[in-house]
Amino acid sequence: MTASAPVLVGPVPPAPRRDPMVLTWLVAVAVSWFGDAVWTVALAWTAAHTLTPTLAGVVLAAEMLPQAGLVLVGGVLADRFDPRRLMVAGQLARVAVLGAGALAWNGGLAGASTLIAIALGFGVAAGLTIPSGTALVRQVVAPEHLGTVIGWNQVSSRVTRLAGAPVGGVVVAVGGPVAAMLLDAATFLVIATVTVLVVRPRYRLPRSTETRWRESFAGGIRYLRATPSARLFVIGLTALNVFVTPVTALGLALRVEGSGWGAHWLGLADGALAAGAIAGSLAAIRWRPTYAAGVGFRVLVLQGAALAAVGAPWRPAVLVGMVVVGVTAGLASVWLSAAFVAAIDPAFTGRVTSVTTLGDMTLMPLSVPALGALAGTVGLLPTTIAFGASMSVLCVWFASRPALARLT
Repeated sequence: MTASAPVLVGPVPPAPRRDPMVLTWLVAVAVSWFGDAVWTVALAWTAAHTLTPTLAGVVLAAEMLPQAGLVLVGGVLADRFDPRRLMVAGQLARVAVLGAGALAWNGGLAGASTLIAIALGFGVAAGLTIPSGTALVRQVVAPEHLGTVIGWNQVSSRVTRLAGAPVGGVVVAVGGPVAAMLLDAATFLVIATVTVLVVRPRYRLPRSTETRWRESFAGGIRYLRATPSARLFVIGLTALNVFVTPVTALGLALRVEGSGWGAHWLGLADGALAAGAIAGSLAAIRWRPTYAAGVGFRVLVLQGAALAAVGAPWRPAVLVGMVVVGVTAGLASVWLSAAFVAAIDPAFTGRVTSVTTLGDMTLMPLSVPALGALAGTVGLLPTTIAFGASMSVLCVWFASRPALARLT
C-alpha cells in the first residue's frame, strides 16, 4: 500500500518553543485538562456521597460505554472530514452538556439521572472526537517536532491533573457540583475559542475517499494488515497498558492496605509515579534517540522489573519501583507516541489511533480484576512479578522486530 504524506500549505513552521500558535494551543489544552480534573473529582465525590454504591458505580462507568462504542466511528470521521472542526464541535458539545446539567441540577434534578446524562454526553463527544486530536496535531506540527509537542502535552497533562484534583475537592465542597460543572464548561469554552481563533492547519492531510463509512473502516483494517509497523505498534501499545495500570492502581492499593502502611503511603507512591513520569517526559523532550521506537520498547523492559517491585512488602522497594515506572513511562511514552504517529500513513491517522484507543478502553478494565483475582489466589508479589515479567518479555520481542526497531 503506497504511503501518502502531509503537504505543507504555507511557510515552514518555527520550532515549537518559538511558535506562538502551538504555545497558545498547548496552554489552552492544559486549561481544559485542569477543568477535567476538577470535574472528575467533583463527580466522584458527588456520586459517592449522594447515591448508593451501585448507582455511583454506574455514574462513574457511564462515560466509557458510548466512548468505546463510538471511537471507531470517530476514527473514520477524523480521516474523512476536517479534524479541527470536529474538535471544536466536540468541545462545544461538552459546554452544552455541562450547561444543561447545571440547569437541571439547580432545577431540582439533583441526582443520578443528571450525572448519568452528563457522563453519557461526554462519552459520545469523546468517542467521536478523540481520534481527531491526533490528526489535528499532524496538521499543525512539523513531523520532526512531533516528539517535542507530544512531550509537552504529556507533561502539562500530568501537572494540570495533579493540580486540578485538590482544586476539584475544594470547588465541590464550597460550591457543589454545579460550580464544578460551570468551571469545566468554561475551560472547554477556552480551548474551543483558541482552536477557532488561533489554530490554523499548516499541513494538508490526505482524506479518505471511500463513499461509505463501512468502506472507510474496512480500508483502515486493510491498511493495518498490509503495514507491519503500524500493526505492531497498535498491538504493542495496547498490550503494554494491560500490564501497567493494574499494578500501579489496584496492585499498589493492595500492597499499602495489606501491609497496614496507611493511606498516606498510597498518596506518596502515586506522587512518586507522577514526579517520575514528569521527569521522564522532560528528559525525552531534550534527548530523542535516532531509533526512538526500538529504544522506547527497550526502556520499558526496565519498567517491567519496576512493576514487579511494586508488590514487594518493603516500602523503599515500592517507592523506587513507582519512581522507575514513572520515569520509564515518561521516556517511552514520548518516544513511542511520536514514532507511532510519524509511522502512520496520514490518510489513516484517525482510524489507526481509534483502534489503539478502543483497545485501551476494553482491555484495561478486564486486566484490573484479573490482577485482583490472581493476587487473591497466589499472593500479590508473585502476581506483580508475573505482570512485570510478561511486560518485559513482550517489550524485548517488540524491540527486536525489524518493522519497529529502526523507526525514528
